[in-house]
Formats: sequence, C-alpha cells, structure tokens
Amino acid sequence: MDTQCVSCAGPLQIPADSYQGEIVSCPGCAAELEIQSTAPLALAIAPEPEEDWGE
Repeated sequence: MDTQCVSCAGPLQIPADSYQGEIVSCPGCAAELEIQSTAPLALAIAPEPEEDWGE
C-alpha cells in the first residue's frame, strides 16, 4: 500500500500484510508510525514508550 508519511509527507510503502497497531518507520525522516487502521489505511505518530520504573 502506497501512502505518505504523516510527519514529513514523503512516500511510504506499507506491506500488504500489515496489521492494526503495527509500528512502521519512514525511510525519509525515520519517524515511527503506528497503523491505526488498515481499511482505510490510517497512520499516526507512534506513542513514545514509557519507562518502567519497576512499578
């Protein structure tokens, strides 16, 4: 699936077997993007992982 990066608007190829919640990286700007939906395709900037302080 061809789309655009939500961060830099560069071209982005998403594999056909991708799934909701998967994280993909933009080859142009290295932004980590989360697949919000596959039909229709929707991407968002992936949330930053929070540190686990042993709680």
